[in-house]
Amino acid sequence: MLRHLAGEGHESVLALNPEAKFKPHALDLGLAVHEVRMRNDVDLGATARLRRLFREVAPDLIHLACSRSHKLGAHASIGMSGCAPKGTTRRMDYSLPRSRYRRWLYGRAMAAVIVVSRGVRDAVLRIGVEPERVCLIFDGVDADGLALVSEGRVAARAELGLDDATLCGVTTASLHERKGIDVLIQALGTLEAVGDTRLVWICAGEGPERAALQRAAQALPAHVEVRFPGQVPDVRPLLAAADLFALPSRKEGLGVALLEAMAVGLPVVASGVGGIMDAVEPDVSGLLVRPADAGALATAIDRLRQDAQLRQRLGGAASMRVQQRFSVHDMCIQTEQLYRRLSGATI
Repeated sequence: MLRHLAGEGHESVLALNPEAKFKPHALDLGLAVHEVRMRNDVDLGATARLRRLFREVAPDLIHLACSRSHKLGAHASIGMSGCAPKGTTRRMDYSLPRSRYRRWLYGRAMAAVIVVSRGVRDAVLRIGVEPERVCLIFDGVDADGLALVSEGRVAARAELGLDDATLCGVTTASLHERKGIDVLIQALGTLEAVGDTRLVWICAGEGPERAALQRAAQALPAHVEVRFPGQVPDVRPLLAAADLFALPSRKEGLGVALLEAMAVGLPVVASGVGGIMDAVEPDVSGLLVRPADAGALATAIDRLRQDAQLRQRLGGAASMRVQQRFSVHDMCIQTEQLYRRLSGATI
């Protein structure tokens, strides 16, 4: 998004925590970066520093891009005459408790709330925010670039030690309870052996559930192996090696990892929750199952495991759907149009 804005002649100034992982990327893009330590959601020092920064930079628009900056930035601008219009992005589909404070935080304090799926939009509307303030812009991925990933399949499988008799499943997600990896392992444990075919499932990511998930995986039957490589800086080789992908989340705002797998052309199995229902057309571009239902998940995985034609059909439709609805190009264009409208510029 920042690269797109720079290409269109816009100037972006970032306020980041000193340890922000994004900072080197921002500097590589030649962007101005102001370090503002934001210790918590009620950090009065950070609120004062942001208020001074708003006055110093005098921007045309302020985008508060995470939950903490949303709260601090909204508080920092209270009573500021001539303060630029503000927007925020909401990516989680968790229910928001209804209160006057939250209606103010997402309503009158913001000129717009960007939501990444219909599920997230519904969560924001339920607390009483005016519909005209809520703008649906799907997160996007590099659909064209990801479509070429499968060209590295032979090398990627060789690197992982996968032979022709091995079917490879992949899940890329943080190892938190909400991602449902425990349900996936439970489902894998119920799959019966099919001839000499092995099933290797790679769960890439880190999180507090890792140790418990590894213990559960150790009890799986011999024809099923689950690997935990940890945080993977580049998921493309894993997606190239894979035959199918699963995201059994209990909650999901949209699921960029799911979109990446679909863009590569992988058949996907996912929970019918949140923004996943925007991404996947049931039985057209993927299979949807009830959340936390290991039996239904196992049945869906088994369908894909035993039907190569189904895998090919769903994977092709998944890739086309991402290209049509979830490209990073479209996301950038729509966000820039919103920025222009909020700042009063002509689109």
